Amino acid sequence: MDPLTHGLASLALQRGFVPRATWRSTLAIIAAGTIADLDWFTAQLGPAGYLRWHRTATHSLLAVAVLAIFAAICKRVVRRKESSVNWIGLSWTAVAAASSLHIVMDLLQSDPVTPLWPFSTRRVSLDVASTIDPWLLVFLIATIVFPELLRLVSDEIGARNKRPRGRVGAIIGLAIALIYFGSRALFHSNAIASLEARTIAGESPRRIAAFPDSASPFLWHSVAETDSALHLATLRSMGGEVTYATGVTTLRKPDPSPVLTAAQASPAAITFLRFARFPKATVLKETEGYSVVIQDLKDLAPEGKTRAIFADITLGNSAKIISSELQWQKNSR
Repeated sequence: MDPLTHGLASLALQRGFVPRATWRSTLAIIAAGTIADLDWFTAQLGPAGYLRWHRTATHSLLAVAVLAIFAAICKRVVRRKESSVNWIGLSWTAVAAASSLHIVMDLLQSDPVTPLWPFSTRRVSLDVASTIDPWLLVFLIATIVFPELLRLVSDEIGARNKRPRGRVGAIIGLAIALIYFGSRALFHSNAIASLEARTIAGESPRRIAAFPDSASPFLWHSVAETDSALHLATLRSMGGEVTYATGVTTLRKPDPSPVLTAAQASPAAITFLRFARFPKATVLKETEGYSVVIQDLKDLAPEGKTRAIFADITLGNSAKIISSELQWQKNSR
């Protein structure tokens, strides 16, 4: 999810469960809950570097352990050298909780993470939440702002409130967020069950997925792969009822050919296919030779995808590879 959502979630976590933390400790907890998103700079390594490193090292349990140990060491060093500095509320458990919350929230999305890196490179995604969720942002902002408004009113009338600042509101907000994610998971499972039970163009799906819409928790952008094609459609899942919100777009798979086989064996294609969930190849005959483009329909199905990569391969008339490279989608930069 976006850094703002992670920052607000970390602040709500601090207010709800470490309510007497000092401002220094609060900043440290928020930093622990957002620092994993520094891996966005892996885009500067190019498409191949981004595929390899994005959501790996910083989104792992190892990173959580490193941050927790670092927080414990820093607190001990500061206590010895500057006894006047107050770090009440900062502990390795608070830092570990904030950084773990980041990983859990990102696990709910369609862009996978590798929680067991470097011991396992298996990527995990639950396809329940979108990268930027306006509803979740509203919940979290209300969690922070509404208790502050109530506090201003109570201070204005002279009432003294000795309870920790915003604790009840933060706990309620986190509970609402949990219920919200649970509802989205239910809608997602209903969409998946509906896809599994249907035939498309007379064929049963071999693989299916439903990706969340960026604005509505009821809309799901589905991809269904059959023997001859890949099918895109937007489903509306409300309660136990699942209906098509749009028509089905069918993308036929290219026929097997020496050109396609050679393209799939190129370095760019091998790297890309290692990460793609629903690869779709398009073979075009050029004036001299062929061009093959391989895209991941996971990146094309949902709206609001910020970064997408495709493999671009050029071959001669004899199916010999002339060039192969990974490129950014022009509309995703």
